[in-house]
Amino acid sequence: MFNFNKSALFTWLETLFLLSPLTWTMFGLFNVPDGKSVLSRLIPLVAIYCLFRFKGEWRKNLAIPGFKMFSLANIALFVLFSLQHLLGGEEFSFARTLLLVQLYLTVLPWRNIAMSHITAVVALGAILTGVGSVYEVMVLNIGRAGALASNPIPYATFASVLLISCLFFLFTLNNGKRLGALYLAGVAGATTAIVFSGTRGAWLAVVVTLLMLALPLARRATPKTLLATLIAGSLLASGSIYALGDKLESRYQQTSAEFANITNNNMNTSIGIRLQLWQRGWSYITQSPLLGTGTAGYLHKIGQDKNADLITPSAAYQANAHFHNQYIDTLVRTGALGLFALLAWMLLPAWLLHKQGHGGLRNWALVGTAIVLIAGLTDVPFHHTHIVYFYSMLMGVILLTARENNVKGEG
Repeated sequence: MFNFNKSALFTWLETLFLLSPLTWTMFGLFNVPDGKSVLSRLIPLVAIYCLFRFKGEWRKNLAIPGFKMFSLANIALFVLFSLQHLLGGEEFSFARTLLLVQLYLTVLPWRNIAMSHITAVVALGAILTGVGSVYEVMVLNIGRAGALASNPIPYATFASVLLISCLFFLFTLNNGKRLGALYLAGVAGATTAIVFSGTRGAWLAVVVTLLMLALPLARRATPKTLLATLIAGSLLASGSIYALGDKLESRYQQTSAEFANITNNNMNTSIGIRLQLWQRGWSYITQSPLLGTGTAGYLHKIGQDKNADLITPSAAYQANAHFHNQYIDTLVRTGALGLFALLAWMLLPAWLLHKQGHGGLRNWALVGTAIVLIAGLTDVPFHHTHIVYFYSMLMGVILLTARENNVKGEG
């Protein structure tokens, strides 16, 4: 006779509910229109439940040394950007998002969440993102994947981190054949999303980070594993080129045409506009290197430069949003102080994991950070609230699950 276990069912449903903000971040944030609004309402709901259901759990989480340091860094960054908002009129979205993520990470009973739960959610997110990219481009006839819910560029950065994460899981975790197949499908899904996004910077970030990931793994891998990896990688690359070759060719032709236009002094192309913004941004940085000019200050200067024909109207319009470079944009708005704080916060999780001897998880945090750092050369990842949610949540979860010694190469 079938034995219905109400306790097991409740535990399973509760786990789904507790992980719903993380799940939505991976599944819906970048794929569903207005996904940010869903997450901003879901986190307080789960947090309130946890505060009553798991009283005192926040104390246990904050007792974890790595997460405690990360939390202090979150608070410091929140205070800094809040002051810049109050005193200088800067955007408050980064600070507000960071506070929400910190609340969620602090109150959840992470000791009851297995690493396999986290990696499965990430892999499923990569698969769904790949499926979503096909739907956007092939069914809805949207030119570039990611435009439906956010923006193709941060969307590609998100997909790139998922791709690198799934590759990391595939070669470092001992989770069996089923999860291995899930990770491989995640690699295929994330690759599809990157190609359909048409984002050139993401391809550069993935290639560089793949080399970072491959070198340490190759030293520990057996010849059989290396051969299997080479064959699988060749098949995946060949399949991607065959299936998505037209998209790659189109992007290549567009890039070649843009360089030709720049040679002919036409700077109103995607690349040309970026070059103009970087040049003007650097000139503003030299005027106020420590604290920056602030958003209001640089917008005034952009107007003056447009009138003086130092920047084209098309580029000046783009500057109203940002400088298409995280480092230049942060230096212009908040100076060297703001950039130092942001970079320290980004690199802190990998350093904490290294210090605690979690070598494998350190590598995961490091390659994820590297993707965002490289993406920041041609975009402003943290100008997009989607990336703030995703990055801060992912790094916090890695730190909170670092107690599990189930990653090859620990120590």
